[in-house]
Amino acid sequence: MVASIGAIASASQGVSYYEQDGYYANDDPAHKEASAWNGKGAGALGLSGPVDADQFKEILEGQIPDGSGRRLGRKGKDGSLNHRPGRDVTFSAPKSVSLAALISGDRRVVDAHDRAVKRTLAWMEKNVLETRLSDPATGSMVRAGGQKMVAATFRHDTSRNLDPQLHTHAVIANMLKGADNKWRTMANEKLYASKMLIGALYRSELAMGLKKLGYETEKTHADGRFEIAGVSREVIEAFSTRRAEIQAAMNERGLGDPGANPRLAERAALMTRSHKREMDREALGDNWQRQAADLGFDAHALTAEAAQREPAKEKSQAPGTASGESREPEKTPAERAVAWAVDHLAEREAVFSRNDLLAAALASEPGAVAIEDILRAVDNFQKTGTLHAANLPVPGESFTTDTAIADEKETIALMHEGQGRGAMAMRGRAVDKALRKGPLTAGQKAAVKLILSETDRVVGVQGYAGTGKTRMLNRTRALLEKRGFRVKGLAPSASAAQTLAAESAIESETLQRFLARNAGVAAGRLTAKGEREMRAAFKKTVLVVDEGSLASTVQTRNLLRIARELRLPRVVLVGDGKQLDAVDAGKPFVQLQQSGMKTATMDEIMRQREPELKAAVKASLGGDIKKAFEKLGSNVAEVEPDNLAGAAAARWLRLSPEQRENTGLIAPSHKLRHKINDIVRERLIREGQVTGPALETTRLMSRGYTRAQKSLADNYTAGSVVGFHRAYKRLGVEQGDELHVHNIDRGAGTVNLMGNDGELVNWDPGKLAGRTGGVEVYRADSFELRQGDRIRWTKNDAVYGLVNSQTAEVAGVKDGTVSFKLEDGRTLDLNNGDPQLRHIDRSWASTAHAFQGRTVDAVIAAMEANHPHLTTQKTLYVEISRARDRAELVTDNRDALRERLEAVTGERISALEAVEPAQVKVVEPALEPAHDQGWEEVGAEAWEQSHEPEKIHVPRGIEMEM
Repeated sequence: MVASIGAIASASQGVSYYEQDGYYANDDPAHKEASAWNGKGAGALGLSGPVDADQFKEILEGQIPDGSGRRLGRKGKDGSLNHRPGRDVTFSAPKSVSLAALISGDRRVVDAHDRAVKRTLAWMEKNVLETRLSDPATGSMVRAGGQKMVAATFRHDTSRNLDPQLHTHAVIANMLKGADNKWRTMANEKLYASKMLIGALYRSELAMGLKKLGYETEKTHADGRFEIAGVSREVIEAFSTRRAEIQAAMNERGLGDPGANPRLAERAALMTRSHKREMDREALGDNWQRQAADLGFDAHALTAEAAQREPAKEKSQAPGTASGESREPEKTPAERAVAWAVDHLAEREAVFSRNDLLAAALASEPGAVAIEDILRAVDNFQKTGTLHAANLPVPGESFTTDTAIADEKETIALMHEGQGRGAMAMRGRAVDKALRKGPLTAGQKAAVKLILSETDRVVGVQGYAGTGKTRMLNRTRALLEKRGFRVKGLAPSASAAQTLAAESAIESETLQRFLARNAGVAAGRLTAKGEREMRAAFKKTVLVVDEGSLASTVQTRNLLRIARELRLPRVVLVGDGKQLDAVDAGKPFVQLQQSGMKTATMDEIMRQREPELKAAVKASLGGDIKKAFEKLGSNVAEVEPDNLAGAAAARWLRLSPEQRENTGLIAPSHKLRHKINDIVRERLIREGQVTGPALETTRLMSRGYTRAQKSLADNYTAGSVVGFHRAYKRLGVEQGDELHVHNIDRGAGTVNLMGNDGELVNWDPGKLAGRTGGVEVYRADSFELRQGDRIRWTKNDAVYGLVNSQTAEVAGVKDGTVSFKLEDGRTLDLNNGDPQLRHIDRSWASTAHAFQGRTVDAVIAAMEANHPHLTTQKTLYVEISRARDRAELVTDNRDALRERLEAVTGERISALEAVEPAQVKVVEPALEPAHDQGWEEVGAEAWEQSHEPEKIHVPRGIEMEM
């Protein structure tokens, strides 16, 4: 139910396809009525009513039918004009809407679809479509809006499999009329950038129209997709055989879900496309009626019930609040929708696009608010200072928030406030003497010296991948402890904390756990007595934050607040600003360096033993992608687009068992990672390495919701699982409880959970736990375990001593019990039904986020050439820098991959950079903020690693290269 955008190959191809539909006879009057001219450009040409095939063909060829004889196009070498016909924007109604329109025969639904398409096209004409003009001041070509569109719409009623599928092809001709009355071709960048918003707008307009007809709708996805209430999932799937084909093709190739990956769904649709079959319209309708009857679906009753209802009144509820209990009654529905969208986007990005803001506001409650009202609310938010126009990445198309700006300013101010207020553990000369005969590199020694001899409270260590950061920290700890200081380590995940403890002998825990335990300190709620006691306890405590680049702005701000209140002698932020960033908003590690935090740089890379690989890593650090590719040479392999997963898996499977143990297999997204794991497992089963009886269990996978998304009852679906991070007495749940969603009371804005005692628990996620992040929302999948399977844990378990992201091997399955061989050599037996069995995943392949911080002999990494969010210089650097000896890239287009990597650094944009670029010392080009599904691809796994572990203690004296 998203809008898809595709290029039309040729004028003749366009006409031959769009002038006929699956069951219309060519001379059927209804066929003519299903087409129409749209746009002010069409009006200027006198084009209206049904589309004439000859006129349509001329326009696709670039001929302007105004009597001038002019034709648009670019001259080829032979003097002929080459003209691209245009773009096909396809609007597909939800399946339940198609059933109401086509099986029930409710013509009002078809009209509602037509109005939604027309309204969306009019908005696109005004706000999206652009051409290119010469800038008189500079002479360069710039994009310009305010153009008049020529579009032809063709409503179709069937899918290629002859399922009922109401959809409209809007063919936007590659000719726009400007204010100067000149015709020019289109610039398509903004059209494609607006694709998700276009889909959200169509859905919202359609939902609004359906509600006016008396139909009730149910939101089925967090992005605003919906269905008509009362149409079961069984019926929808039975009439969706074409979608099932596309889903099967995507599953086979590891391309994910069609709704979450519309661009890849288009590719799968093309791969599985068959010629549209013609069938007698009456016979097809009879077939649909029989199929509906067999399913027990009464479409006519659905329509009759809608007709009996009163037209929908204004009953929009504030996102996250119960009906009749608006927390902010002074806000209009549009203002509430925009406020929710801001909360949702700002949690993950300090700067976000206008398109994403509008799409999120529309998706919060489809059909509740018109886009014109949302635009007015956005303007009001700017006037009140809640939103600020951002100059980066796209001036006029980007926003940041007053909160993001304030958080970043406070974080920087806290760092500055601590300058000269730390404690010197050793004088610089004494540090030099202590390190003189040691094995540390110059960069490591500089870092140790900075930490021990500096007087600033907050200092940084920028250590590139493979420069030995934990070895440096081990030496730092030893020197500090000799002088009576206590060193405490903090890390962004349980596994990272365990690694820090093991390799530097620093007592460590997660940053999240430390901040949660000291939340009152950060909030300034210490009593005078508590302040004295805690300051005394922390008087000689040095905090070391490892992987500091993975800390968000809010986390870093709170950490520095605690450091100020407790007067800590030193906080050391250790990280690599060139690696991947935190899931939540901000890039404080880099921002503090840019703002004057004293920082030691460790740039002597020791990990890579192969000279060409080391040169490639260094080139990627400097952004010299051409050189990096030259050094990687034949290790960058190009394969067919639909074989990325298979090719990556095949390369790993060709290795010996010993080589496999020391070779990382990396995928850019969870979807591709799952497919690689499936291919590997299938092969290992054939080889007999995964064998024996199987245990069928249920796996829980995080949906990756933001707190704002968790606060909306409409974002929950029956069968999902809600895990509680702490006890809530009002609900009768304990920390760690995982309750199934029974159903949703959409009118009340509440979720009914099945309690541990079998009784229903009515829960308002907007009032309790949802908005504060006290829960996680999971989807449940079936999962099979056999002897030889490799898994990773996705949740900490203190009782079993399990840490999130650690791996294990299935040693055997017998009588409903699975035996695991753990990393530390222990054996763990879990019975079927043990809650921990729900928090596992396959581990042969990992995402780049999960692999960050690891070291192996070789790496095999799949990289999609034009992934909109995951193909960046940062990703390349992380992937190839994990390997000591060999790094292979498998891609669907080597040249396109190199070109994209040269253009996209993956650097985040901070709020201050976006609004005050002149005040920032370093501003690098950045990737435009990702949409929600981009986070789900990367961030869900990163989020899973943030569960709070127990403290980790290890014997001292262990030194390992990081």
